[in-house]
Amino acid sequence: MLETDRIAIEECLYVINHILEYTHDVKNMEAMKDNNMLYDAVQMNFIVLGESSTKLSDEIRTSLPNVDWRALKGFRNFVAHDYFGVDENIVWSAIQFHLPQLKVDFEKLLGK
Repeated sequence: MLETDRIAIEECLYVINHILEYTHDVKNMEAMKDNNMLYDAVQMNFIVLGESSTKLSDEIRTSLPNVDWRALKGFRNFVAHDYFGVDENIVWSAIQFHLPQLKVDFEKLLGK
C-alpha cells in the first residue's frame, strides 16, 4: 500500500470514528439536529471525510467497489457549499448505515 493511501485511510477512519463516537448515544435524527454543536461537528467531519477520500489511489478505490466514491465526494461538496440545505435524514442515514461498513472496510485495508 502506498504511504499516501495509508495516511488518507487513517484520516478517513479518524473522522468516521469521531462521527460514530459523537452520535453513539443519540437516539434519532431529531435529537442530533436539535444539538447544534453536535450537528455542526458531524457535518464538518463529513466534509473532512469527503476531502480525505479524494486522496485515495485508484487501486484503493477499486479494492472497495461497494463504496460510492462519487457520492462520498458529492456529499462533501453539498455539505460544504449548501450547509443549510442539507437533508438531515440523509446525514442520519449515512451515520447509521454507511459509516459503520466504511469503517470496517478501511480497517481491513490497514490490517486492523
